Amino acid sequence: MLRQPFFKYSFFILLLVDLMFTAGLIISGVSSVSLETLLATSIWFVCFYWLPVWFAAYSILTLRSRGIENTFFEWSIAVCCLTIGLSLTDHLLSLAFDSTSFMGSFVFWGGLSWGTPIYFITRYIESRGRISREKKARKQAQLQTLRYQLNPHFMFNSLNTISAYIHSNPNLADEVLHELADILRYSLDTGEESSVSLQQEVTIINKYLNIEKARFGERLIVNFSIPKELLSIQVPPLILQPIVENAIKHNAKETQLEINIKVEEASQKSQKILKIAISDNGIGFSNDVLEKGVGTGVGMKNLQLRVQQLPQGKVILRNSPCEELTENNHGATVIVEMAL
Repeated sequence: MLRQPFFKYSFFILLLVDLMFTAGLIISGVSSVSLETLLATSIWFVCFYWLPVWFAAYSILTLRSRGIENTFFEWSIAVCCLTIGLSLTDHLLSLAFDSTSFMGSFVFWGGLSWGTPIYFITRYIESRGRISREKKARKQAQLQTLRYQLNPHFMFNSLNTISAYIHSNPNLADEVLHELADILRYSLDTGEESSVSLQQEVTIINKYLNIEKARFGERLIVNFSIPKELLSIQVPPLILQPIVENAIKHNAKETQLEINIKVEEASQKSQKILKIAISDNGIGFSNDVLEKGVGTGVGMKNLQLRVQQLPQGKVILRNSPCEELTENNHGATVIVEMAL
């Protein structure tokens, strides 16, 4: 129970409040810097601030652990503890200093005026923390849902690819099945992880490309441009595969399909950004896709939703015409950006 963050942080906050109150008395001339002031400050801290607040918190948390949670009841505990603490402080100050008079009925009003704000401020901070945790949990659940949607989609597409030549070349099909098994194992192993190294992603995308190259042969060319120092950077699992799969799917009829995967570090408003650009020499995106800024496939839609959850995360779609491309081809480019 005492391992709750409240006990650790409240100790220092209450100590700071006590010291600030004492400093105010010294600055205003009501008290002076002396051993008596130090003793009085210690009595106030231990008997009024620290122990009553901790005892109230311990009592409230114990009741909550037993399923008893009532705002009025908890507030009453806080006020009673602070009132008892102030009464104890009053008696100890009277014993320690002859010139100190009893507070009388102010003990109750003091406990009420201190216990009420301490309790409700703590409740507010607690509620904000709960909201933050719930928001984080919903975000994680959404990411997991997107991952679960991606996995079967990717698996079925890969199995369809294998079925195209499983009878004509059994040995090659066996090799491809091993690659697929590695990919699915990777997908399961990283199911609970929010990030993996870029090196792991490159390794797994090469396995996926081996499956596709078995189908397309020399028609499929893939070029990597990734600085070695960026391979250790953490990225979401399976972030490259949907983009490469989308490029192959929409350009399968091309005589030769060339895919370029480029990763670089960029600066954007004093923020370091990881920029992943995957381009091809295919037919490019339709005007409708470019206007909406979202792909039509399940994999690409899920990828965009996942990236949007990341700090500075966004997906940019564009066509990139160049001299080498034909009039009908514009070359699609997908750019993924995220904060480093």
